Amino acid sequence: MKTRLCVSIVLATLLSGAFLTNAYADIAPPLQPPGANPAPLEYENTMVEMGYELVEINVLGASDLYYLDTPTDTVDAMVIATFVMSNRGETAETLKVLFPLSNMNGSGDGWRSQPEIQNLSIIVGSQPAVWVEITSPHPGNPGNPDIKWAEFEVDFPIDEVVWIDISYDLQSTGYFPEATFYYILETGGGWYGPIGSAYINLTLPYEASDENVLQGDHNMMPFEYKTSPDGIFKDNTVHWEYKDIEPTAEDNLVVTIIVPHVWEQILSLRDEIEQGEGSAYAKITKLYDAIIMNRSVRSGAEGLVFKNYETYQKAIEFDPSNDEVLARFADFKLFLYMNDRDSQETPAGLEDIHAMASLALEMNPLNDTAYQVINWLEKSLDFTPAAPSTAAEQPTEIGSQDTDATPADDADQGEDKRGDLSQDENGQKNTAAYLLGAGLLAAVGVIIALAYKLGKKNAS
Repeated sequence: MKTRLCVSIVLATLLSGAFLTNAYADIAPPLQPPGANPAPLEYENTMVEMGYELVEINVLGASDLYYLDTPTDTVDAMVIATFVMSNRGETAETLKVLFPLSNMNGSGDGWRSQPEIQNLSIIVGSQPAVWVEITSPHPGNPGNPDIKWAEFEVDFPIDEVVWIDISYDLQSTGYFPEATFYYILETGGGWYGPIGSAYINLTLPYEASDENVLQGDHNMMPFEYKTSPDGIFKDNTVHWEYKDIEPTAEDNLVVTIIVPHVWEQILSLRDEIEQGEGSAYAKITKLYDAIIMNRSVRSGAEGLVFKNYETYQKAIEFDPSNDEVLARFADFKLFLYMNDRDSQETPAGLEDIHAMASLALEMNPLNDTAYQVINWLEKSLDFTPAAPSTAAEQPTEIGSQDTDATPADDADQGEDKRGDLSQDENGQKNTAAYLLGAGLLAAVGVIIALAYKLGKKNAS
């Protein structure tokens, strides 16, 4: 696969502009304290099973949970989880139950901070549970900060159902304009037997679709290795369902969405386009570029590639003199070429890319995007554009008698006309030079004659 070292032109323009007014940075904390199933302390032997669980992840607006002094482009979510437990043994059990408050691998957020879930509430049966914070050493490096857990005690009588309700607020992670949420199922593997049924719902502030839900992680690992089970879309919700699973790390849910305030702008611009507002084409391509070109063409964003390509064409049709749109379209085509995403529907030939960027530079010599595209083509790809033809096309005269002339004949005639015109111009130049020379000679003759007469008069 062809690779491109940098596709940050569009993001730099996007994040520094006024269009995405909520953008503060292009990177969010890489790790979050994930939601998770409760687990028995140290996974001790138990006959208590988790027969049923329902998890509701309700996506809210831009985040203000952890980084109040340094706001980042993350998203808040409120999580409500219900667990139905039952004791399958012959004796009652009282267990210390754990729920993670910080990231379970102890890595923190990558910025020397350990964000924790906020506003944790635990209810056992119908009574609020009293929980205490405990810590455990980092699993791989004792020198790293300890992992924090909420610990609470639960009685499990035999042949009785115990309901545990947990709610908390959670911050997304990921690279803007994406927001990633995790839900850790593997901690539920410590209970007796498999989990009978598990349901997880992710609810957005608008209709959920494969355009705005890009299942998987946000990191640089090849996307195919980071996917989660396909969700079922219905209205504003994505739904996942598991049956009789003994969860491991491979079952953990990882889902990435487009941050709501960006997707809401897309929906608003789509409405403007439907109402005939042509200027919205150029605006919406900025957002499509950010989604498609941010990291890679993510699973779920493939359909936006064609949509963005088509929207660029309409933006240029609406305003052919917009050098910014021409340059960004050239950059988008270069991205498609470098990532093997060009196709018959989205062609991205280097000659066309160079011509488009060159035209943008002719319109605006200070267009930095166009300059960088051309520089990449010529320096990094060693691309040399074909020499322009010296034969410009001549318009066909209305009412012309020669209707059988071929384009080649027209070109030849055009060459003859240009040749005649060139000869006429040369003739005019030669005539002018001749007349000028003759005039100078005549003037010299007059001067000599006058001098001769004057000298003769003085002599007499």
